[in-house]
Amino acid sequence: MKTSVDEVRTMRRRSWKAFLQIPLSPRSSDHPSAAAMQISGVMPADIILEIAELLSPSDILNLSLTSSQLRLLLLPALYGTLLLRSSRSCRLTLRMLSTRPEICVHIRKLALRPNYYLAWPKADEPLDEGRVVARVEKLAPSLVSLHTFDWDGLEMPADHLWETLRKSCPKLRTVFSNVGSRPLNPESSLFNFTGLTSFSLIVRHGLGGSELFPSLEALPERLWDMLLNRCPDLEELAICSFSSSARLFDFQRITDGHWPKLHTLTLGSFGYQNDFSLSPPTEATLGRFIGAHPCLKYMRLSWNFKRWMSPDNFFPMNLPASALPNLDTFIGIYQQLAELPNPSSITTLDLTCEPIYESRLPAICRVLQKLTSLTSLDLWTHVPDPDGDHTHFFRSILVSCPNLTDFHFMCTTSFTMKPLKQLSMQLCLLPCLKTFSLTKGHKYRDESMLQSALQIIRYNSSLRQINIRWAREKSPNHLKQEGTYDVTVDGDGHPTLLAHEKGIPLIGRPFERKFNYQLNPKGLVNKLAQKRSSIIQT
Repeated sequence: MKTSVDEVRTMRRRSWKAFLQIPLSPRSSDHPSAAAMQISGVMPADIILEIAELLSPSDILNLSLTSSQLRLLLLPALYGTLLLRSSRSCRLTLRMLSTRPEICVHIRKLALRPNYYLAWPKADEPLDEGRVVARVEKLAPSLVSLHTFDWDGLEMPADHLWETLRKSCPKLRTVFSNVGSRPLNPESSLFNFTGLTSFSLIVRHGLGGSELFPSLEALPERLWDMLLNRCPDLEELAICSFSSSARLFDFQRITDGHWPKLHTLTLGSFGYQNDFSLSPPTEATLGRFIGAHPCLKYMRLSWNFKRWMSPDNFFPMNLPASALPNLDTFIGIYQQLAELPNPSSITTLDLTCEPIYESRLPAICRVLQKLTSLTSLDLWTHVPDPDGDHTHFFRSILVSCPNLTDFHFMCTTSFTMKPLKQLSMQLCLLPCLKTFSLTKGHKYRDESMLQSALQIIRYNSSLRQINIRWAREKSPNHLKQEGTYDVTVDGDGHPTLLAHEKGIPLIGRPFERKFNYQLNPKGLVNKLAQKRSSIIQT
């Protein structure tokens, strides 16, 4: 099934997915040459390309291997987007491209993840990022169609890369870069671009740090000159920190900007300063800025309150009644969500900036009840006593948003089979629910991921997918293991779970395994349909 651009852009910004990804399978808008259209043979080329639009990248690859004519026709679809998600992928793919300039001309989106710090369950192999930069610079003259460049290494790339891309890639309009621990160069060539439509500067995950109140780092004046004066058509903008105990940007000046086409905004981290005032910008200033951008569809306001809870009351943003008529995705805290003047437009909500305590349940439920179009919800909750009865807590949340089709419930405290059963029995209050994800604090005496999935499907046989994640603070990415369980029907008509599990065991190497598990018609475990179809020791 093809993943839409909007869906993958949403995943890119969610911290649990880490994200920072660009679309995996967009199609080039370039039309094939007349020669390519003629050599396709029996079926017209435009029909073949329409079929390719509906296929996954792996299926397009298989189709292209059936003949040299089809491969020539499908080259733009095969190589329109390259996401090199590891050091090995960067090393091998860039080496191949250095000998194939005829492929480079089709690349429109290039994302590089050398030394990928979010690699999991096995750490990425080390790679000299300078060599990656050198490879890209040699390819640059052939990247004539490049529209999007996304860098996500341990540190920002060598500065001369930005100048090379700016001069060699006339179509480049989207630039994403992460930031590590090195200071920003105020004279960086990154700030020489003009006419960008998307820009992202993100402090990456995993920098550590123990500062409760790190000082705000001023951003270079040349960055603001580029954004405020030379990029009037910005559609997507992100200035954020995902390591807020190590490094925070002062993005106050963003409120001086006005971009009529802006539809995607990510800002953060907001939080307490050492006098317990809230860091930039002020609510009133932020409110004026947001109200001046009616095209916003996606807004992420990232908060980190460290060891404290967010304040119950914020200074009002005073948004006008006409503000944000098109907003459909909001990531932030419920206090700001409550101020949105058009809550019925929200379809996707992420409240995982901080855990929700039972003391705040009435206020949060009042907000959720206003989101009449809500279909996707991510929620982080605090369950202090796994042996208690939390039915009222779960039920109150679920009855407030009855139209959910996708629900992610996160509880990083211990979440045993008892509260899981209580939650599973209440999921019937969501008659449209198709995908349920559980991220739970885990202890090794707890049930297996498969047992958790079976407990959930037992009371919710209409689910189509279940995702289980075990969270542990000291594990890479804060994850110990994860499993995906697709509910399908086998060749004999029996309901079956298609399971894909991976993670870090108590003893031994990281693992990955796939297997089928057969259910009886009522959703109870019947028998193991097949043994593991593949076990990959990574």
